[in-house]
Amino acid sequence: MSDRYSPYPPDEPVIGATHPSAPPLPRYPAEPGAIGGLATYVDDPEGGWDDEYSDGYEDEYADGYEGYEPYYQDTPARQPMFYVFIGLAALVGGIVIFLLFSLVSGRGGGDTPVGGAVKFNVAIQSPVKDKRIEIGKPEDIIVEASSTEPIVRFDLYIEDKLADTANISETSTDNKYRANLKASFERKGEYSLFVKVTSASGATKQSDKLRVIAIEPVGALPATINGKVVATVNLRTGPGENFEQVGTLTEGKIVKIIGRTTNNEWLLVDMDGGRWVRASAIDPQDSLALVPIRQVTPTPQPATNTPLPAPSASPSPTASPTQPASGPDFAPTGAVAIEGGSKLRVTVINRAATGYTGAVVIAVSGVGPGTLTQAFNMVLPASGSAVADFELNPPLTVGRTAVVKVDPDNAVKETNEDNNSATFTIAPTVEAPNLTIAKVDTTGNIVVTITNVGGPLAASNVTVKVTVGGNGSEQTKNLELAKGQSADFTVSKPGTGPGKVEVILGGQVVKSQEITVP
Repeated sequence: MSDRYSPYPPDEPVIGATHPSAPPLPRYPAEPGAIGGLATYVDDPEGGWDDEYSDGYEDEYADGYEGYEPYYQDTPARQPMFYVFIGLAALVGGIVIFLLFSLVSGRGGGDTPVGGAVKFNVAIQSPVKDKRIEIGKPEDIIVEASSTEPIVRFDLYIEDKLADTANISETSTDNKYRANLKASFERKGEYSLFVKVTSASGATKQSDKLRVIAIEPVGALPATINGKVVATVNLRTGPGENFEQVGTLTEGKIVKIIGRTTNNEWLLVDMDGGRWVRASAIDPQDSLALVPIRQVTPTPQPATNTPLPAPSASPSPTASPTQPASGPDFAPTGAVAIEGGSKLRVTVINRAATGYTGAVVIAVSGVGPGTLTQAFNMVLPASGSAVADFELNPPLTVGRTAVVKVDPDNAVKETNEDNNSATFTIAPTVEAPNLTIAKVDTTGNIVVTITNVGGPLAASNVTVKVTVGGNGSEQTKNLELAKGQSADFTVSKPGTGPGKVEVILGGQVVKSQEITVP
């Protein structure tokens, strides 16, 4: 059959079909005299080709070709949409698979509660933030946690690296789990640590990160540094306002610092065998990290002369349960508000003849909402004592009755478990004012700015005196300054050259500073 009667127009491509090349158009010789003398051919000038082919195609296929116009248009449009549909289907399928996988696994992130049903509470009780720890010396990391299901493991991480693990085999009856992990540091510097707990179902929770500072060991012998007294301060028998005052240090004196408290708030100076002063009154000439931490030894109590009862011939009473002969004996002996009522300092004594070093949990009620419970790493020699500071938020502003209990869960076996609790009346301390020289301007008249960085200053006469050589000039004002408030004094220049500015309160110099007057 001839292609002439094909159902498709002759110029329409058909998949799988072959099409003969179009017949060559007839060519006719050009007029004589063509350029270059070459024979050339052109279309029939008389329209012979058009007459034979053009009209025939027009008449025979004009209507049929119109009928196939949809085929010519739809084919290119359907093919791209097909591939777009396939791509969208693949994308939706991938999302569905990912969601199913996530639902089955039920885990993700650093804290992985299974199904979102497990709730945790995790806190590092000891050490305190920014504690200085000697390199190479193991440090107890005491952590407490609770959960809506049993906790089975504690993991300690230092700089995001696993350092120690404690497995828990028993379920706590009060839903409080505690662990004592060990940390050790090989190099000086700051370290970030946290504890991760794992529950029975595999859910986990991390504590807040805690920063500690590793320092060089201070050596076997106590290190000492010098310090300059920058304000007149009282000497006391112990690190606290509740200890007896036994003298005074005057401004400008150089002292030798031989010890400090764990929070660096009190310093032990080499006077009369060792006296304690507030650290804010001493300007250390070197790092306090070189000075060892000293624990307070209580004042020995005078021995009583009560005679022992004579042996009785009567049968002995039934013996009470035997207590460990070598255990400690904890007892709270004091509780006092310090730093304007923002802290509560508790003193604990070890009445036993055996020393104790390790974690001690202390619970305090009556000084704020709820019960304050915290673990402290303590060194309690035989008949020795140590202090523990609780942060009070909000600060204590009125008198309270505090109930202090040491080792409330009886985690430490003691020789006597009956003296672990005591009641104390707490009164907020009144912080003394502390005037400092904030700025001295000598461009014209001498302008001295003083600031009160201590407790409130009641209306008092304050004098600022400037001395240059043997000459002096001063100004006195009656001031009432709250904590953080400042006042300016203007003093005429008594001369030029090296001089001194002094702040006088109640007839005593409370602050001084060397200056040069131009």
